[in-house]
This record gives sequence, C-alpha cells and structure tokens, in this order.
Amino acid sequence: MKPLSFRLHAAGVLAPGLTSLVDLRLACRGEQCIAADTPLALPAPPQLPAAERRRASQAVRLTLACVAQALADSPFDPAELRSVFATDEGTGEVCQQMLQTLATTRQLSPMLFTNSVHNAPSGYFSIGWQNRQAATVVSLGLESFACGLLCAVTDAVASGRPVLLAVCDPAMTAPLAEVLPVVHGTAAAFVISAGEAHASAPALGRFRMLLQAASQAPASPLPDWLPRDWHGNSSARALAALGLLESAGGSALHFSFGSQSLSLWREDGSA
Repeated sequence: MKPLSFRLHAAGVLAPGLTSLVDLRLACRGEQCIAADTPLALPAPPQLPAAERRRASQAVRLTLACVAQALADSPFDPAELRSVFATDEGTGEVCQQMLQTLATTRQLSPMLFTNSVHNAPSGYFSIGWQNRQAATVVSLGLESFACGLLCAVTDAVASGRPVLLAVCDPAMTAPLAEVLPVVHGTAAAFVISAGEAHASAPALGRFRMLLQAASQAPASPLPDWLPRDWHGNSSARALAALGLLESAGGSALHFSFGSQSLSLWREDGSA
C-alpha cells in the first residue's frame, strides 16, 4: 500500500495517573511520573439518559469518558463523526458476572447480556451524542490498536469525513484476569481527518501511516515512560502513538499486525 497521511485534531487519554493528553505529554517529556496505582474513577457518562447511565458497564464508562475528552477539543460536530472502536476483549467485568450467574442461579438479566458484547461502547456513544454515522468495531488482541488505526485512517481517506477512533481495555476481573492479564484499564481516543476538505481545521499534528512487511519494520518496544503493567493492553500502543507528539518530525513507531507491521510517522511540523 502507499503511505496514507492524516491529521490528528484532538485526543483523549484515560488511565491510572493519566487523566488527559496534557498529562501524557508531560510524562513523555519526563516532567511527570505516572502513578499507575492511582484508582481510576469512572463516573456514569452524563451524556446518556438516566436509564442508560445506570446500565453503563466499566468498559462503557472508561471508553465514553475518554471519548468525551477528545470531543471537547474537537473542531467537528460529534453527531457527524464516523467512528471506529477497538478493544482487546472489551467486556471485562460483564463477562465475569454472566459466567457467575450461569454457574449459579442461571437468571441472566437481558440488560446484562446487552452489555456483554464488545460493541456496547459504540452503541452507547451513538446514544449519548446522537450519532447516526457509520461505525466499525474491531477486536484483535494486542493488535487491536493497529487494526483500529488502519480502519480509521482508510475510512477518513476514502470518505473524506472526520473519524473518531476510540481504543479501550477495561481491567479484567478474577479469574478471567489469569487468561487475559489486563491489570489496569486504559483508553485513548483520536479525532482524525485526511484529504483537503478539513485541512484548515485546527490540528495537533500530521502523521503518515504505512502497512509493510514485518521484516522491514520490526515492532517497536513500548516507551519507558509507560508502566510495564500496561504492556498487555492494546490501548497502551495508542498511548505510545500519542507520545509521538513530543517527538521530532520523522519519528516513527512500528506496530505488529499479523505478518506485517503498521508503521506510524510524525511528519515535520506541528500541524
């Protein structure tokens, strides 16, 4: 494939000790340590109607709180954004509750089942922001971020429309955490565009993306400023990608994507 260029207009960041893109950029510069043991408060999303707020799972709360950050700084109408949601597992504590119920009373609430699917955050986003645009949801293990980014950028290039990318990994509860060791919930959100239609909109930076053979671009290690407990989270790779905003033009990260690598460069200039 040919390299694809895109602009990053806004971003959200949420993880223990990271409550904004500002926090992440300070951590990249070594001006702030990430307190990874800080409890992560996830209030019910205020954008949702009361009934949906009560039903929102931790995965939904984590994702929408991060998305809300990005949308607060976005130059685009949230209702007009196309969207891509990416997650490794996506349901966290809901699957555990369902399994526990099936092993005991077998009285499973239909509302609990609704929250068990990995596209639940996407549905709640459409409700909260009255968004009826096209949405894609992907789940590909540690490669979920790479897959989501590829989907989002190609969508922005093909449609000429701005796209929201949300990458989320809710913390897993025992005993499922033994199978998928996501210790801390982490999330990142991007608002991107490609082409000339939105070239004048305020942007944080410009990037270039290329899918190539893994032998040409082996996967990059995650940066030292990211806590090691997060390395099992696909969304940690999204946080590392946002760290390129603090790197010199031409800096790159390579993400494993099957037998290939998805390479991401920050282009010269801030926007």
